[in-house]
Amino acid sequence: MKEFFEDLGKRLGETAETVTNKAGEAIEIQRLKGKVRRLARENAVDLMEMGRMIYEDYNGGKDVGEEAEELCAAVSGREESMKALNKKIARLRGASECPSCGKMVGKDMAYCPYCGAEAVKEEADGEETTEEESEEEAPGAEAGSADGTEK
Repeated sequence: MKEFFEDLGKRLGETAETVTNKAGEAIEIQRLKGKVRRLARENAVDLMEMGRMIYEDYNGGKDVGEEAEELCAAVSGREESMKALNKKIARLRGASECPSCGKMVGKDMAYCPYCGAEAVKEEADGEETTEEESEEEAPGAEAGSADGTEK
């Protein structure tokens, strides 16, 4: 019976050592995978920055190579689409486009916050008026009475 317990103790010790070694290996693997992920993120950031530099060169009129030029043209196309969609969103929210600088002006603003030009408001029938014109056309703005006769 003594031999059985000695053998059992020996096997438990070996199993505990194996489990400890496996746990250590798993921890080391996770630590190394973490380093790989960190390096991959750093590469992604650097590649994005490199792409941004190439795109800026493309927009500046520099030669960036045929393959890069195709990618830059695709990016430019998507940027134009994004601008158009953002303008639609702004219009749905009631904003209008500044006639001076082209940026979107909130529906409650009398002047463009970007360039200071008077804001243009779109009316329900699609006509555009300035803030001053809409105040002049407001009811009660005329000098006459309600029946249209002058006093």
